[in-house]
Amino acid sequence: MNVKYSKIACIILASGAGRRFGANKLLTAIDGAPMLQHILDISQGLFPKRIVVTRHKDVTDICAQQQIPCLLHDKPYLSDTVRLGTSYIQQQLPQAEGLLFAVADQPLLQQTTLIRLAESFLAQPQKIHRLYYEETPGNPIIFPAKFSDELQQLPQDKGGSVLTKKYPELVVKVPVQDINELLDIDTQHDKTKLERLRPYSE
Repeated sequence: MNVKYSKIACIILASGAGRRFGANKLLTAIDGAPMLQHILDISQGLFPKRIVVTRHKDVTDICAQQQIPCLLHDKPYLSDTVRLGTSYIQQQLPQAEGLLFAVADQPLLQQTTLIRLAESFLAQPQKIHRLYYEETPGNPIIFPAKFSDELQQLPQDKGGSVLTKKYPELVVKVPVQDINELLDIDTQHDKTKLERLRPYSE
């Protein structure tokens, strides 16, 4: 496969229960497509292996239609999702040097920002690279593959931020110009904010 960043694997976290949103937010239509579609589109062609990790059958159906690998599971915690995605990449792309973790509910993230994050990692592949707006951290984040074991042993319901706090000296802050790129849609209030920021369609 001819891809731009052959040393980086992409793990898309799409397991959120949507309790605060009141529905499966990943299926909420934005510009006529499910919210999930945005991260699928902007990551297309960049990485040699992508895996979507989800609890939702509807998400697996969307991925299957586009021939994107998807892990359907029934585990309850964020740490489970990270572990499953990391394990999949270890098995399917053991030569990967970086693990990029993206979330599926960040509809204003730009592909150019994803590319800058990947370029930053390639320049310093022993570091953890994370998007920031000033001092506010966000997603995606890239971990060197050497952290695979620790990523599979995170505390219950914790994500990769545990490691950025454990190893602050290794974190490279990759700046975004617009804080809205880091907006994740967790509640109806977030959805309303999104509507104000861009055209929105059901």
